[in-house]
Amino acid sequence: MRNSSRLLGVRLAVVSLAVAAFATWAAPSAMADANTDEIARQNAAAAAAKADVDTLTAQRVAAAQRAAAAQALVDESSAVLAAASAKLADSQTNLASAQAFLALAQQNLITAQRKDSETAGSLAQTQILLKASDNLVQQNQDALDAAQVLVGRMAREQYQQNTTLIGIVTVVTPTTTGSMNDKLQWATTMFETSATAITRLEDTQAKLADAKNQRAVLEARADIARQDAAAQLGQSQKAQKAASDAAAKVQAAVDANNAAKAAAAQAVAQDQADAAAQQAEVDSVNARIAQRLADERAAQAAAAAAASRGKSGGTTPAPSSSSGLIKPIPGASITSPYGMRLHPILHIWKLHDGTDFGAGCGTPVHAAASGTVTEEYYNGGYGNRLFIDHGNVGGAFLTTSYNHLSGYAVRVGQRVTQGQVIAYVGTTGYSTGCHLHFMLWVNGTMVNPANYL
Repeated sequence: MRNSSRLLGVRLAVVSLAVAAFATWAAPSAMADANTDEIARQNAAAAAAKADVDTLTAQRVAAAQRAAAAQALVDESSAVLAAASAKLADSQTNLASAQAFLALAQQNLITAQRKDSETAGSLAQTQILLKASDNLVQQNQDALDAAQVLVGRMAREQYQQNTTLIGIVTVVTPTTTGSMNDKLQWATTMFETSATAITRLEDTQAKLADAKNQRAVLEARADIARQDAAAQLGQSQKAQKAASDAAAKVQAAVDANNAAKAAAAQAVAQDQADAAAQQAEVDSVNARIAQRLADERAAQAAAAAAASRGKSGGTTPAPSSSSGLIKPIPGASITSPYGMRLHPILHIWKLHDGTDFGAGCGTPVHAAASGTVTEEYYNGGYGNRLFIDHGNVGGAFLTTSYNHLSGYAVRVGQRVTQGQVIAYVGTTGYSTGCHLHFMLWVNGTMVNPANYL
């Protein structure tokens, strides 16, 4: 009866092992399905993040191109507006860059979180297998302990009954034929039972050894999974910090961009006011030149009338010259020609009312033709200005103006000759660099100086 109970216990242990093994493989399968869904979701999120990176990168390139285009035409703006516009363009580029970096950081975070989930899932599966292996080892150990107890008890019983001499006792002991058969049957049963118990013990020992080997393998695998999970957790934390830092940079870039927009708007308003003031200056200059031209013509008419009556005195007409005009800075190249152009910031068409010659500050400026210095003064847009009325040159009354000067070499009312040094190149007024802004009026009308040089 006791042997039957032991056998039943062994069978139940085997059934338990089978159930544990099934649970071991079923649980990871369910977990694997869940991990697959999560990985698919994260892959989709990563793909969307990459698309955001590509889009923001294109926006950053476009912003840089707009900044370059604005910088190429910014000479038409005041220094304050130019600086504000450049700062706004830079802030827009920085914002696009920060947004692209944020999208990339978010993509890296998604990738890190996906790998974190994968390593965590692998570790969980390994831990389930390891737990099942521990149970299997324990069950085999229990079965081995039970088998060892059984074999030990049987050995003691055989020893106590001296079953090794059963053959001799059976032969030499007087007994009936039936009694002798019973003794032989009992001896055979004892031998078979002992052999079976020993075989079962050996099988259980082998199963226990295999289970321990499997557990050792799983423990090593679990250690690797733990290390991978720890390392991946560190990467995820770094990615999270990078994403947080990138978000902070984006916010800072947004704030800087808003501040730059406000500064640019203020500068635009100021530049519009300055443009209006500059136009008023142009109108005033045109009126003064027209008035001097009218006075000159009236004087010449009076002189001609007096001469026709044979009277002397009056105003002598200014000498006429057919030599034309010379460049005010010999050998200098034209950096910006006369003509209409679209203001890069105000987006209105403006006349660039002179020809710009590139030269370093302090370079001597020469009179384009002989004449009389009529005006010298400072204006907010043109800086230091100098005007020369040249009288009749080649049949037309000419007036020239020299602007953004750093200093004067002549005074108002002084008579100058063609090529004489009259001033020095500067960058006063609305100017972003040293140059000479040269202007010309023919018969009181502003014209393109390049057509007369």
